[in-house]
Order: sequence, then C-alpha cells, then structure tokens
Amino acid sequence: MMIKKSISILYLMLLVFAANTFSQNVIATAKLDSNKILIGDQVKLKLQLSYPSKTAISWPDFKDTLNKHIEIVQRSKIDTISNDGKKITLGQTYTITSFDSGGYYVPQISFKYKNSGDTVYFEALTDSLLLNVNSIPVDTTKAIRDIKGPLSVPWTFMEMLPYIIGVILLAAIIWFIIWYIRKRKKGEPLIGFSKPKIPADKEALLALEELRNKKLWQNNKVKEYYTELTEITRIYIEKRYGALAMEMTTDEIMDSLSSFSIRDVVKKKLRQMLILADFVKFAKAHPLPNEHDISLETAFEFVNETKIVETPEIKMEKPLTEDNNIKYSNKPEEKDHAD
Repeated sequence: MMIKKSISILYLMLLVFAANTFSQNVIATAKLDSNKILIGDQVKLKLQLSYPSKTAISWPDFKDTLNKHIEIVQRSKIDTISNDGKKITLGQTYTITSFDSGGYYVPQISFKYKNSGDTVYFEALTDSLLLNVNSIPVDTTKAIRDIKGPLSVPWTFMEMLPYIIGVILLAAIIWFIIWYIRKRKKGEPLIGFSKPKIPADKEALLALEELRNKKLWQNNKVKEYYTELTEITRIYIEKRYGALAMEMTTDEIMDSLSSFSIRDVVKKKLRQMLILADFVKFAKAHPLPNEHDISLETAFEFVNETKIVETPEIKMEKPLTEDNNIKYSNKPEEKDHAD
C-alpha cells in the first residue's frame, strides 16, 4: 500500500511539474497607454499572448464592459505580432473609457490553453491594472453664466463652391460606376469597336474545355476549380436566360429556371453540381475525384441541352406550271407493230 501511495504522489508531482513547466511557455500580458484619464476620455488597453505553435488557445471575448465602471468603446481584430514556427505572439487592442471618477482596476484577463494531445485546459492570467479616472476641475469662485448660442452667418458662393464641385464629382463617379457595371454585365467593350459576339453556348463550352485543360483539381486546387466552374455556368445562365445569376443563391437560380422548358433530369443534375460547389467553397468539403469530372460533365450537358439551336431556312422550289409539269399516264405506250 505504501509503495502504491508513493507512486501516486510521485505521479501527481510530475504532473504538477509538467504543468508548471508548460505554463511558463505561455505568457499573457496587459498594458494601458496611460493609467490616468479624465471622465469620458479614452485609453488603449493592449493584450498580448505568446505561446508554443502546437498549443490550442481560447481568446477572451468581452461584450461591452470590463467591469461595471470600465466600458469598451472599440476593439481591434486579433493580429499576429510574430510567428517563427515555434512560438506565436498574438495581440489585440481595446479602447476603453469610464464615466465615474475614482480608481478602478482592470481585472485580470484569463486566456485558456492546452497542449497538443491534452484534454485539460490551463489558464494564463494578465496582471490587474489600476486606472485612475479624474473629474474635470471646476472653478467655484466664478459666477455661473448662460451658454451663448451660435451665431448664424450667411454662406458666400466661394464657401459653397468646394461643396458644389464635390457633389458634381460624386455624381459623376456614381454614374461612371453604374455605366461600367452595366457594360461589364452585358459583355460590351468600354471603348472602341466591339468584337463580334460569340454565342453564349459556344463561349461557355470553350471556357469549360479550357477549365478541363487547366487540371486545377488534379493539382489540389479544388476550391479554384469549383469557383471557375460555377462562374462559367452562372455567366451562361445570365446570357441565355437574362437572370442575374452571378448575384443569386443556388435556390434562386433554380427558381428562375423553373419557368423555362428544361428537362427535370438536367435541372436536377445542375442543382446537385451547384450545391456541391457551395459546399466546397464555403464549407471546405472534399469531393471524390469522380465527382469533379461529373460536375464538369454536368455543366457541359446543361449548356448543350439549353443552347439555342438555329432552325435552317427551308427554300421553296418553284411551283409547277403547265409548261414544266410532267404528265404521267397509266396507259401503256402504243407501239407500231409490222404486220
């Protein structure tokens, strides 16, 4: 029993020693730009955490206040200050203020972390910081005076001219942006002569063939592959059916195609392809290799199924008249026979 108890104590001591040793590698700090402010003034609180690269961390998330006296005005995103592959240092800046005079402590801020393979989280704490909030001094020896309202002064034309020019320029910029977007959507050139328009189906088929030859998914560029595949398909739908497919979700695209005469099996395959592409682009899905080829063939099939087929003109032959009419007779030809 004594041996087992000694082993248990030794094991516990080793765990405590390992935890203390590991915690020394995780350092959390907090720093104020200034520890003295006037009521309503703002000060920066800078948080920083350094930890080994294989450590999993949990960054604290405050809402609107640090405590009942200190409010959060703004927060920056969490930035990577340094990363040498072995150790990572992250930082975040809070803009804080207080509307009560007095001395208030910025509380210790807790960062949770655990080592790779561990299930237990440890805690790294920052030091608490004292923030002194001073009231604005008031000279009580002077009499209280009424607040004088602002005087209105008429505007001159030269004072208004910069604003007029600014409004004109802004209107011109907005008009140019709208004009540019419309040109791009219609595929029209911005200036100069336009090239002969390629039919939407031929343009799409050429783009799909070019995508096949790029071999993106074969080179582990699966997301780029599905992004380009859906873009080609959406542009074709816009040009073929006039729907704003580039701005629509998958369900909206399928709803817009429901009023057109397209075989259900083709629409079903198109929906499956678009949904799979959404999973790859937004959920980081990893389809099987044959699914990549099926998606491309689905796009080919959809374009070929829905392309506009020109009906050749049928030329009418010259109607028969009495002059060129060929007469047929059921009677056998009469032949002269010699007696």
